[in-house]
Amino acid sequence: MASFLVLLKKELKYQVRTYRLLTMVAVFFIFGLATPLLFHYLPELMPESEIQIQLPQFTTTDVVNEYLDTVGQIGMIATILVAMSAVARERELGTAAMTLSKPVGSGAFIAAKLASLALVFIAGIIIGALGCYLYTMVLYGDLKPENFFTANLVIGLYLLFCLAFTVMCSSFFKSQLAAGGLALVCLISLTVSSGLPIIKDYSPGALMAWSREIASGAGSNHWGVLIVSLVLIALTVPAGWQVFKRKEL
Repeated sequence: MASFLVLLKKELKYQVRTYRLLTMVAVFFIFGLATPLLFHYLPELMPESEIQIQLPQFTTTDVVNEYLDTVGQIGMIATILVAMSAVARERELGTAAMTLSKPVGSGAFIAAKLASLALVFIAGIIIGALGCYLYTMVLYGDLKPENFFTANLVIGLYLLFCLAFTVMCSSFFKSQLAAGGLALVCLISLTVSSGLPIIKDYSPGALMAWSREIASGAGSNHWGVLIVSLVLIALTVPAGWQVFKRKEL
């Protein structure tokens, strides 16, 4: 535990110094503000033409669903881009060997990587959710905070799964591109397969649909998806550790 905390502190400093924390917070904040603003001013932004385009009357549900979809889709790409270098880059540069030459376990090494990145994305999701909530309330109103923030919690769990899976892939390879490519293919496959009859009750990709249902006030529960996602997240660190400790640094 002591070595994990030391490594976590080191990783958090790295996230701050490389502006990853600031970048993620800014990206999610922009998404949070832009979605309600875009829906509100879209009729005024439409160019004048001879063909009349009748836009629907957007509601709070439309705004929230679009925001959650954007966070889920763009967030998945962001997790891959940020996490694919977590371990692979250190192996490329040789810094992993330097770190592990000290009394530090490879399991703590990988867990600290994941924990620091998770904290960065949690900060981004919180700031983005607050921005979206405030602007949606101002422009549309009628947004239940308990439903909205619970939906963000679920979409945050989905991004945590994407993050954990990518860090695991990063521990498999010495190439960042190989790690990112494997994570991208697998995560897209999970998202697509989440619409299948049986898999949708257990695939982590179904968390996105569940978040939209929660935001709209639907009473459906997907506890199987929640349990499977948490188990898979918990398994990524030991899986990455078992492969990583057998790799040549």
